[in-house]
Amino acid sequence: MRKPFEPPTIWWTLVPERVSTADTSAPTAVLDETLELDMGRPVRVDAAARPSDDALSRVAKMLLESKRPAILAGQELATRDAFGEASELAELLGAAVFQSSIPYSAQFPSEHPAFMGALTRQQKQVRATLEPYDLLLCLGADLLRMSVYSPVEPLPENLPVVHISERSAELGKNYRTDLALQADVKETLRVLIQALRQRWTPNMKVAAQQRLAALKKDNWAAQRDQARVEAMEAAEASPIDPRTLMLRFAEALPRDAVVVDEGLVSSNSLLKVLPLRDRRSYYGLASGGLGFAIPGAVGLSLALPSRPIAVMVGDGSAMYSIQGLWTAAHLQLPITYVIANNRSYRIIKERLVSFRKTDKFTGMDLRDPEIDFVALAQSMGLPARRISNPQDVSGALKDSMKLGKPNLLDIRVADGFGG
Repeated sequence: MRKPFEPPTIWWTLVPERVSTADTSAPTAVLDETLELDMGRPVRVDAAARPSDDALSRVAKMLLESKRPAILAGQELATRDAFGEASELAELLGAAVFQSSIPYSAQFPSEHPAFMGALTRQQKQVRATLEPYDLLLCLGADLLRMSVYSPVEPLPENLPVVHISERSAELGKNYRTDLALQADVKETLRVLIQALRQRWTPNMKVAAQQRLAALKKDNWAAQRDQARVEAMEAAEASPIDPRTLMLRFAEALPRDAVVVDEGLVSSNSLLKVLPLRDRRSYYGLASGGLGFAIPGAVGLSLALPSRPIAVMVGDGSAMYSIQGLWTAAHLQLPITYVIANNRSYRIIKERLVSFRKTDKFTGMDLRDPEIDFVALAQSMGLPARRISNPQDVSGALKDSMKLGKPNLLDIRVADGFGG
C-alpha cells in the first residue's frame, strides 16, 4: 500500500549578521566573499577520430569502382580546416562537388574546377541534379536537408551513399545510407587519400582527368559567368533587381572580407557570384530562426579582428535584432551592413504561395509606415545612406567597404510581387 505524500523537510541555515532584511532566504554578502581556487590545468579532448581500416577499405573500394562519383561538401570541412584534403580528393577522383543545401558556412573553394555550386532545397531539382551520378560521398554535411514538403524524394532511388560526419545524429537520419562513418572528416580524408593512391592505376588517373575536364562547361565558374550576364541584363531595373545588388555586392568586397548572409530570398543569387576562397569567408543561415546577422557580425568581427565584415540582411530579418547596430558602433568594428529592403516579409509570402497556393498576403508588408533604416542606424551612431537608383549601387558599396568602421546602406530592391 502506498504511503500518503509527505512534504520534504527543508532546513534553513541563516547568518543573522549577514542577512539582508529584503531577503531572508540566503546571505547576500556571499557575493562579496573571495576564495583562492586551484583550477588545475585545462584538459583538451582529442576528438579527431578516424574510421577503422576495414571501413576505410570499404569506402576506397566503392570510390575505385565508381564511374561517376559526386561529393556533397558540408560545414565540417570548414570547422576542421579540410578544404585542402577535400580538394585533393575531388581532383584525384575527378568527382563533381556540390555544396550542401544549408549555407552554414563556406564549405568548399568556389573556384576549384570540380565545384558545381550549392544544391537547392527543392526536391525535384536536387534529384535531377544527382541522377547522373553512381555514388554520393557526403563529407561533413547534412544529407540533403530540404525545406517545403514534396512527395518527390531528393535522393535518387539507386544512388549509393557514403556519409562521413562527426555528428552521429546526422548519420542515417532522413535517408537511406549505405555506409555511415562517425569520424573527423579531415583525419578520414588524409588516410582515405593515401589508401586510394596506393591502389590507383594509370587508367584510373586518365578517367579521373577526363571527368574533371568534362565538368568545366557546367562548373561554378561557368555558372557565375551566366549569373553575371543575367544580373547585368537587369542592371537598369527599378526598384533594384536583387540579382544586380548581389553582383555589385560581391564585386565591391575586399579580398579578405567575411560575408554574413541573411538576405533570404533577396540573396538567392549571392553564392552564384560570390567566390568563397577560405573556410572563414562566409557565414549563412543555418536554421529557420531569423535575426542572427546583425549581432552575429559583431561576434565574427571580434573573433576575426583583422578582417572586414560585410553583412547582407533583409529588412524583416534586421528588425529581429536591430539593436546590435549600437554594439557595432560602440566598439567601432569594421562592419558594413547592407539592408536588402523589399519592404516586406517576402520569405513568408513565398511560403504562402508554395504551401497555400494563394497570394492574399495579410500582415506581410512593412510599408505603412515604412521603416527608416537610415534614421535607425544614425540614432545608434552609424553613418547611413539610402540607395534607390541602380546606378548608385556600385559606388555606394565600394565607398562603404572602404570606411573601416560600422556603417549601413539601405538599398531598395524589388519585392518580387510587383513592387
